[in-house]
Amino acid sequence: MKTAPAPRPPLRSWQFRRVIAAEFVSSVGTQMTTLALPWFVLMTTGSPARMGLVFVIQILPVPLLGMPAGLLVARWGARRVTIVGDIADTVLVAAVPTLYLAGLLPFWALLVIVALIGCVASGYLSAQRMLLAEAIGSDEGAVTAGNALFETATSSARFVGPAFAGLLMAKVGALHVLWIDAATFALSAALLTGLPRRERKSEPLSADRMTEGARYLFRDRVLRTMALAALGYGTLMPVVLLALPIMARARYDAAPEVAGLLLAAWGGGTAIGTVIVARLARRVTPTRFAACGGVGAALVLWLLPWDQPAASTALTVAAACMFLPAVTAPAVALLTLRPPEHLRPHVLPVFGAAVFVASPIAYAAAGVLFEHLPLGTVLAGVAVGATLCALILVDLARRDPARPTPPETDDPPPDMIST
Repeated sequence: MKTAPAPRPPLRSWQFRRVIAAEFVSSVGTQMTTLALPWFVLMTTGSPARMGLVFVIQILPVPLLGMPAGLLVARWGARRVTIVGDIADTVLVAAVPTLYLAGLLPFWALLVIVALIGCVASGYLSAQRMLLAEAIGSDEGAVTAGNALFETATSSARFVGPAFAGLLMAKVGALHVLWIDAATFALSAALLTGLPRRERKSEPLSADRMTEGARYLFRDRVLRTMALAALGYGTLMPVVLLALPIMARARYDAAPEVAGLLLAAWGGGTAIGTVIVARLARRVTPTRFAACGGVGAALVLWLLPWDQPAASTALTVAAACMFLPAVTAPAVALLTLRPPEHLRPHVLPVFGAAVFVASPIAYAAAGVLFEHLPLGTVLAGVAVGATLCALILVDLARRDPARPTPPETDDPPPDMIST
């Protein structure tokens, strides 16, 4: 009896390499903007609340439009949605410095542009993960490793982008960094046009499938618990991200180089974590991986509230972020493989909404909290929340130690697999 051949490592696939390259290029520019745009708002207005509002407006469309965007991905295909998203982001990001130099960029217009960027991201995020699934296959270990490598590209960009942006901002100013971001989206679109077209089954844009995907997610115990933990991290980590430029201004003499260093540490730590996850993906079950990552991140986050030198703070941020891929990569692998294939484009946006729905609230609340409470007090609250998330993941790993092949639910769901 012949045994099934071992799945090919993700990097052996030229399609996977093309997707990874496009993700890295566009993410470098995006991470430069993640530093440049809030820094510009903070330094010109002096208001952490306004800076937080920019984050809120950009991220708010993701949970609001995530589920309809999943229907669009199912209808158009991941390749087309991603390319259209890259082209749209090229135009929108370039519009910011263009309008500013022309004297036509009031604060409300900036909010409109970042809101449109968020609308594009609502479909772009789901489409990227579907592109990965198409390039890798259906083996659980390969999908976990592939998602870890995907996050390696993203986190490496988080290391390169802010560090480079900090140096550029000190020389040419924050707004000029946005030109580079626009160019990276254009290059990403060019890379993805080389991917093969895939025939899509005609599927009506019906809310029934969207509801069916949501029902599947919430009836599946493992995915439901992962979504709850992801909701916790989706609330907590934006607070940490927003704290980094505030730290640079309050503790380190408003040096943009330090702000870039802290954001680069975020990306560098995540990059190290993704490499570790990719190597161990076939040896550890996803639920145990997520539990270990949650515990490690919670322990290190307890060090962040303390006032310390910039280098020490950067190491603390890097260490905390090193554990996060052990949570996110297994979560995406479970999300990709547990649902029936016809439901995956609809379950993914629901899961994404669970992650992103708390982000706008977190950014808005964090901006206000940082204006009225000491920085260390807010970060101590983040550490408490991360500890609770870790306990949830540890309980899931204890209850579900085996590799989850058929989905387990509290009640048997109706047959949702088309015949």
